[in-house]
Amino acid sequence: MKIRPKDIARSLVDCMEQNPAMSADEACESAIRLLKSRCPGVTFRQFTKLLERELKKRGSISSGLLVVPTEHSISAETVGALLKEKSGKTVRMERATDPELIGGSVLLVDHRRIDCSIQGALANLLKTCLQPLD
Repeated sequence: MKIRPKDIARSLVDCMEQNPAMSADEACESAIRLLKSRCPGVTFRQFTKLLERELKKRGSISSGLLVVPTEHSISAETVGALLKEKSGKTVRMERATDPELIGGSVLLVDHRRIDCSIQGALANLLKTCLQPLD
C-alpha cells in the first residue's frame, strides 16, 4: 500500500485530536520522519500546505501550527496565549521546526497562512521585482 503525504497529514491531525496529551513536537517529528522515508520527493513546505488543508477541512477545531527555524525559537504556548488574548478564542497550537527557514516563522491558524519568515519576504520581493512595469 502506498502512503501519500496527504495520508500522513490526515493521520497527524487525527492523532492530535484523539490524544491531546501527546506532545505536538513528537507527533510532528514522527510525521516528518515517515514523510522523509515514504515520500522522499516531498518538501516540508509542501507537507505543511497539506496539513493546512486538512485543518481547513475540519473547521470545527480551532487549532494552529507554528513553524519555526530552530528549537530555540518562540514557543507555541506563547503564540497561543497571544492569539487567545487578541481574539478571545482558545487556539490549540502545535509547533514544528523547519531548518529550511532562514529566520522568522510561519503561522497556520484558522485556515490562514501568516508567513513572517525572511524566506517569505524575499520571495515576495522577488515576485514584485519580476512584475512588468506599466
